[in-house]
Amino acid sequence: MGEKLQSRILATLGRRKWSLLIVGVVLLGVGGFVYYAQSSYLLYRANRTPGRAWSAWDAADHDVDGKLTREEMARFGKQKSHRNVEQLLCNFDAADKDNDGIATQQKIVAYGTNIGSMDPHNRQQK
Repeated sequence: MGEKLQSRILATLGRRKWSLLIVGVVLLGVGGFVYYAQSSYLLYRANRTPGRAWSAWDAADHDVDGKLTREEMARFGKQKSHRNVEQLLCNFDAADKDNDGIATQQKIVAYGTNIGSMDPHNRQQK
C-alpha cells in the first residue's frame, strides 16, 4: 500500500511539474523581493527614533545618521519647489552655534524653531 501511494504521488507530480515549477519560481521571486525590500527598509529606519512619526527631519537626514549636514539641508530644500533653500541654510547656520557643520535635534530645539517648517515664527536672517 505504501508503494502504491508513492507511485500515485510521483505520477501526479510528473503531470503537474511545470505548474509546480512556475509556482516555485514566482514564490522565490516574491520572497526575494520582500526580503530585499525589508532589509532596505530596516537599514533606512535604523537610526530613526522609535515611535516617532515621519517628519521633515527624517526626510532631510539622507544618510540616516541622526545628524544634518549643510549639504543634506541644501538637498532637502531643493527636493520641493515650495522650500526656501536660502532660509533653510540661514536657520541651519544659526542653529549650528559651534560651527562644526552639523545640526543635531538638540541644537535645533535650542535654536527654537523647526528649521524645515513653514512656521510663521521662523526666524528670518538676512
